Amino acid sequence: MKIIFVRALIVCGCVTSVKANDVCLNETEYDFYMLGNLVKDVEKRIQSLRENVKEVIKTRCPDSSCGDEWVSFNNSCYFFENIKSATFEEARASIITQYCKQKAANLLYVEDDTENSFIVKMLGRFKSNNNWLNGLTDQSTEGNWKWIDTNVPARFIKWAPNEPQGRTRENCVAYIGTNYYRWHDITCSSKCPFICKKRKISLNVE
Repeated sequence: MKIIFVRALIVCGCVTSVKANDVCLNETEYDFYMLGNLVKDVEKRIQSLRENVKEVIKTRCPDSSCGDEWVSFNNSCYFFENIKSATFEEARASIITQYCKQKAANLLYVEDDTENSFIVKMLGRFKSNNNWLNGLTDQSTEGNWKWIDTNVPARFIKWAPNEPQGRTRENCVAYIGTNYYRWHDITCSSKCPFICKKRKISLNVE
């Protein structure tokens, strides 16, 4: 009996040197304790992997509520027209007839930094130095920047340092590929690829 008690004390001393609490365990209990910690660690890694896979699927695979060739992010869908370039007005006309208006969408408007970071990340995947038009303009009133298709004053703008600087000469906005896709004001006659955006179609059935 004394021998068993001494062994238990020895095991307890070993355990307290490697675990946070001071509960005394026998050898079998200690093995289960270590196995439990290992399982928890694996579960955390699996959960992290699942989240990463979901993010990849969300940005690379078509969303059933968006449609083919559209990219899903949060509650919106995005189409990146990287085949042809257009001026600001040409992009709007092209969107109306081909891409967006018939699908209840508009030339890109950006609502917050999280959305903008997503756009920048997507543009980086094209691995080009293209400049990409968005729908921000102050054509109507100098310095009064609005989203053209929603006619809403911009609450969020992500200007590059020292921008805008074109004054009345540059009344449209683009993501500049050679400047990490930061926002610059540009002439509205500049030809660039463009982006359009629409809200997701609700698939909920009452």
